[in-house]
Amino acid sequence: MPNLLASLSSAGNALDVFQQALSVIQNNVNNSSTPGYATQSLNLTALPLVVTGGLTGGVAAQGLQDSRDAYVEEQVQQQTQTLGYYTAQAQATGTIQSFFDVTGTGGLPTALNNLLSAFSAWSVTPGDATARQNVLANAQSVASAVNGLTNSLSNTSQQLDSQIGSTVSQINSIATQIQQYNQQVLRNGGTDPGTEAQLYASLDSLSKLTNFSTVTQSDGTMTVLLGGGTPLVIGTQVDALSASNSVDTNPAPTYPNSPPTAHIVDSQGNDVTSQISSGQLGGLLDSRNRVLGGLLGNGQQQGTLNQFAQTLADTVNQVLQSGTVSTAAGAAAGTALFTYDATNATNVAATLAVNPAITSDQLAPVDASGNANGNAQQLANLGTSSTAGNINGMNLVQFVAQMASSIGLENQTATANQTTQQQVAAQATSLRDKISGVSLDQQATEVLQFQRAYQASAQVLSVLNSVLDTTIQMMTVSQ
Repeated sequence: MPNLLASLSSAGNALDVFQQALSVIQNNVNNSSTPGYATQSLNLTALPLVVTGGLTGGVAAQGLQDSRDAYVEEQVQQQTQTLGYYTAQAQATGTIQSFFDVTGTGGLPTALNNLLSAFSAWSVTPGDATARQNVLANAQSVASAVNGLTNSLSNTSQQLDSQIGSTVSQINSIATQIQQYNQQVLRNGGTDPGTEAQLYASLDSLSKLTNFSTVTQSDGTMTVLLGGGTPLVIGTQVDALSASNSVDTNPAPTYPNSPPTAHIVDSQGNDVTSQISSGQLGGLLDSRNRVLGGLLGNGQQQGTLNQFAQTLADTVNQVLQSGTVSTAAGAAAGTALFTYDATNATNVAATLAVNPAITSDQLAPVDASGNANGNAQQLANLGTSSTAGNINGMNLVQFVAQMASSIGLENQTATANQTTQQQVAAQATSLRDKISGVSLDQQATEVLQFQRAYQASAQVLSVLNSVLDTTIQMMTVSQ
């Protein structure tokens, strides 16, 4: 009789265990599309069966098992961070590239070629008033093209600053979400699959924005550190980031009046920009500080656009001022064609202009040797000369072409990297989904298994109940 009652209890317990398993499966199905959710399963343990010892066997539930793989999660986060970096790079450099007209129908390259053509036409008829006026008009076009390009690049810099600020705000917002998760873990003494799913969804979102690492503490809370180890979230504390602009002071700036550089600062005021090497924020910082800094200048470099503007102005002015306006005895010396802000080497392109005091008859085609068109011819050759107006071994035309091709290569490389990384990130995500994602087919199979197990246990319970009834009746008759 005791063994019969124990068997009856064991069968009833099995019904309860299989019902729990079915509930877990139902929860998996309900959360199959929930971001960050990992498939759960109920750990089942067979109870010992020793008939002579009164152990009736059966099954027991030993808690939930999480299918999440920490290594795979880390791989997805790293690949997502890299994708965010290349995506931001591709978008920013694509915008910058659009300002450089490589078709030869507009922009700075065309304006420069037109000026050199005007110099060439002037060298043929150095005394022609129309040729002189064309030189002034095309010089104005070059100055306007340089000013316009500088303005477009400066506006892009401001737009990137705004995006950097917005990205930092998003990072801080996600950090607050993780802080709230930690608070809930401490308050409840643990977590549940739903809350954990919210955590990993937040980490996925953070992966798109910046590079970081995580450490799960012994109390269950999640610590988040930036790439260089700077804390972002520790327990219930958020160390918020902020964005600022300033000229780099370490090392001491060569150009202290240059455009400022974008910086990321931690909650203690420490500059952590160098730690942001991936994610959308990393790509924005690289485009803002390195690519645009190379064009517009920063504390350590004048900027290629300023180099071009200053070399063009200085070379043309030097040639013109070295000669005279005619071959007549006592003819006036030439006048500078261009002006710019000589007090700030990184502001040359923005301030390049045609000398407002010059008139066409003040242009000096005669060189110091008395050649009637010597200066004009020298200026016409600036696009082919191997000495005059050279920058880093390139003439002015080649240097402008190099600027355009460099930014074109930046965009091409970033776009190619983005395309490749999209595939890598997709593969990492697919692997994670296979390991921890909810497979509806697998859940359907398990439903059938546990339903059959439940039905079998119910049948055993029914048989045991009949045997118990029969036993009780026999005992009553015998009395």
